[in-house]
Amino acid sequence: MILRNFYKFLIIYCVMLLPGNVYAHRFYASFSQVEMQPNKGTIEVTHRIFTHDIEDLLDRYQDGHSELTDDVIEAFLKDYIIQAFAIYGANGETLPLSWIAIEVNLENIFVYQEADLIEGSQTLIIANRILHDLFDNQSNTVNLKLEGKVKSHTFQKDSKLYQISFNGRTGDYPFKN
Repeated sequence: MILRNFYKFLIIYCVMLLPGNVYAHRFYASFSQVEMQPNKGTIEVTHRIFTHDIEDLLDRYQDGHSELTDDVIEAFLKDYIIQAFAIYGANGETLPLSWIAIEVNLENIFVYQEADLIEGSQTLIIANRILHDLFDNQSNTVNLKLEGKVKSHTFQKDSKLYQISFNGRTGDYPFKN
């Protein structure tokens, strides 16, 4: 009798939990790894974005009329990422990012870019507005790596430019006195 009541309780408990999981709040985030490679003279950038968020973005900007193939996603993201993510040198000069590749799987889309590194540079200014036009609570974390050291910043919808430096001032750019 006790065992039967326990099973009934367990079934009712599991059923009660189900609606909460069905309506769970989605987490809106992207992650970018920016690696300064002084020995190669390059900056290597990898963006990881949730596939379902890119599907939502494509639906919004293409009215859901196109089939989501890797080619469609790549063509769209080439234009979109250029507008949403930028890197500047310490003097404010834009560092043009070259498109390297894209990798798509069920859960994530990885975008690979590269830029020339200014010799001796240990400071970058970054703008990351990926998906801020789609989700108000979007968070974009950027990890900047140089010679084994890592500094991070998370961009929210109201974020502008952020300077990350390994030998100087770090913070919102331009700096306010």
